[in-house]
Amino acid sequence: MEKIISGILAIIMGVETAILGVLPEKEVKFKNDDLVQIKSEDELKELLSEYINDNNRHYVTGGIIFDTVDDMVFNESAIMKGDAAESATAAGADGSNDFSETNVQVEGVDESDIVKTNGEYIYYLTDGNLQVIKAFPADNMEIVKTIEINEDYWFGNELYLDENYITVVGTTQREIGIIKEITDSIFNRSYYKPTENVSTIKVYDVDTYELVREFNISGNYVSSRKIGDDIYMISNKYIYDMNEILPVCRDTAESVEYKEIPANEICYFKDFETCNYMIVSSVSLDKIKEEANVQTFLGAGSEIYASKTALYVTRGEYDYDVVATPKKVSFDVAITTPVTSRYSTKIHKFEIDDGEIEYTATGSVPGSLLNQFSMDEYDGYFRITTTDNTDWENSTNNLYVLDKDLEVVGKIEGLAKGERIYSTRFMGDKCYVVTYKTVDPLFVIDLSNPNAPEVLGELKIPGYSDYLHPFGENYLIGFGKDSVEKSYMDWNGEMQVTAYDTGLKLAIFDITEFSNPKELHSVKIGGRGSWSELSSNHKSLLFDEEMGIFAFPATVCEETKFYKDGTPMYGDVEFEGALIFDLSVEDGIKLRGKISHKNGNKYSANVERILYIQDVLYTLSSEMVKANDINTVEEIGKISIDK
Repeated sequence: MEKIISGILAIIMGVETAILGVLPEKEVKFKNDDLVQIKSEDELKELLSEYINDNNRHYVTGGIIFDTVDDMVFNESAIMKGDAAESATAAGADGSNDFSETNVQVEGVDESDIVKTNGEYIYYLTDGNLQVIKAFPADNMEIVKTIEINEDYWFGNELYLDENYITVVGTTQREIGIIKEITDSIFNRSYYKPTENVSTIKVYDVDTYELVREFNISGNYVSSRKIGDDIYMISNKYIYDMNEILPVCRDTAESVEYKEIPANEICYFKDFETCNYMIVSSVSLDKIKEEANVQTFLGAGSEIYASKTALYVTRGEYDYDVVATPKKVSFDVAITTPVTSRYSTKIHKFEIDDGEIEYTATGSVPGSLLNQFSMDEYDGYFRITTTDNTDWENSTNNLYVLDKDLEVVGKIEGLAKGERIYSTRFMGDKCYVVTYKTVDPLFVIDLSNPNAPEVLGELKIPGYSDYLHPFGENYLIGFGKDSVEKSYMDWNGEMQVTAYDTGLKLAIFDITEFSNPKELHSVKIGGRGSWSELSSNHKSLLFDEEMGIFAFPATVCEETKFYKDGTPMYGDVEFEGALIFDLSVEDGIKLRGKISHKNGNKYSANVERILYIQDVLYTLSSEMVKANDINTVEEIGKISIDK
């Protein structure tokens, strides 16, 4: 039936598309029989058709779902533009140079950012342009080059920097043809060109700023990592139209034209659950004229974790148990209703080395993960924390240890019933987990025996940390929200307890005694409504342990006022910009200074990143770059950003 529909659509719609070449066939490497290689395009079409029919999916074209072919033909909005890409942004420091670097999860595994520096120049992506700023000396800053990305629809942009290249990654769009008149009698006119999203890597020479290489692959950009000279990128492409099922690739190292990826280079996981391609690509900057390595899978990816030798891509899925109810609809058809659902996280593992990508294993654990910090690889084992919301009122939290084949060998389940995970940090053979509902339990978990992980200690305090950062071997920095508990009477006349955020909170935890973690120092920042990007993006942090500096962008609201029942109100904004704190075990947490870019009520003046070069702090917003003395926080100079 699906083949018939596809044929009818091709005839009725008269789609004129660009003639694409086909990439030369390549060997697909994998070690596990969970993966099956497709033999031909006909087999791929049949596989997708069976999936659509088996899962009661509607026909899809141009990103719009239709119940029937007639609905699709007579709808003037049949062809729409693709979904927006989801992406992350970055910045931070590690104290190993005279300038700061991106705050990354794994040492030696770089993460893309909207800002990078080499100690002399700052490279800043803002408003679709790459600004090259001569930053040092700070009293003579200037923008020496503005590189226009030259894309009509460019978003999700981040960058990498090394000695030779500035590499920009993100998502853009390509036109895929013209929709001609659908029928002479109804719509005797042409439609605009439909487009599809493509993930893009643009490589610029660091000295001449010339574009020396461009790589495009079908799908939305998910995330990437850079290990040495190799950039690994994940993209997702949803299959919108059964007439155009092959993803396309364009690599200027090989050709300036888009070419289809051959069907027999595509593999599928035996339990794939979406009409989607997960595409893993690598570009090697030390082999700038060699074409990219591309691996294509039927499946999807949402969160990634990378060590120096392995890439883990996860996706969430629901498992439903269903029963037929007695209720019937027209034609005496019984309704089938899901009665329970269980969320699980699927994990795909790839070995990576010198730009090579090889699939090795797939595993699964119950529950959903929070973010990339929920995952870690250590001593040959993969560790992951999840929250199981099968029963929303009695959610539980779990930790799983998996071996090299992603088989579970150790676990802790049922942690902190009724709460969910707000942050996780793995540090060697220990794991620190924060859960929260009305108070913040910080759990210390021992993983020295992978087969028998054990909770060693627990600390309960008001509020929660949604980001944890190591501070030497015996201390942990927690950043999040302070909170207050409040009792109330529910609709059934029963007393309940809830909690309200009352401002940002920065704390230092003493974890010297694993069985007895302590909050050593803490400071509350602002009142209810205060916010920082650091709560959801670790790359907005500038941290240098040797200097004892901890800086982040924030919006600070005034101290909370209260309603008559004691509920805190949101306060008015009293500061927006960068907060710079001194942190030490001996002296605690002290505010070193504040830096603001606000000019009237311009939202775009919010500080996005903070970095340092030698003894100068630089703060960046889409309006300006400021330079301040790192010790006194006194302003040295500033420049406006080109628009």
